[in-house]
Amino acid sequence: GRPVVLLVHGWAGSAGQMRRLGDALAPQGLEPVLLDLPAHGRSGGWRSTLPQFARALFAATARLGPLHGVVAHSLGSLATLHAAARGLPVQRLALIAPSSPPAQFMAWFAHGFGLPPRVAERMQRHIEHREGVPLAEYEPGWLGPRVAQPTLLLHDEADRIAPFAASRRLAQSLRTARLEAHGGLGHRRILGDEAVAAAVAAHLAADASA
Repeated sequence: GRPVVLLVHGWAGSAGQMRRLGDALAPQGLEPVLLDLPAHGRSGGWRSTLPQFARALFAATARLGPLHGVVAHSLGSLATLHAAARGLPVQRLALIAPSSPPAQFMAWFAHGFGLPPRVAERMQRHIEHREGVPLAEYEPGWLGPRVAQPTLLLHDEADRIAPFAASRRLAQSLRTARLEAHGGLGHRRILGDEAVAAAVAAHLAADASA
């Protein structure tokens, strides 16, 4: 009967990475549920995509019922925002080191291998055709007006995997968002930081009794 909070890892991660955060939520009267996304952790499959991440959140919620909150890391943060924009029944969001939008990542990928920009454009068209979701729907400009939940963003300013600028853009786009900058934690160690866990717990404990 306690309010349920779903904890969502990022790309190449697993539910176990979110355990420290779950341990911080339980004493607040919340029920943390750690999710292994498709083809990650103990879940089956060998291939997964960002749209599949978002669909997995809806599948989990169909089993668990309406959520009090979602705590998500990296690419899981983008999946969470997209699901919330598409009507996921959740009251609060806590997003840790959100990834840059996929179109930007693919442009970096093509540039890093010395490929022309048209290669990234073809990759994007292929993904959109296969998954049936325009990648523009993962941009802050599309997500911001459609996500009304109070959102806490936590990010290391020197994150080398997901640039801090991604959280800054989201904070500027979302209706109700607060951005906390952290230092010296990197992209993954931030998940085990005591101060980060306390901030997440405080944000999600608000309105939990209601």
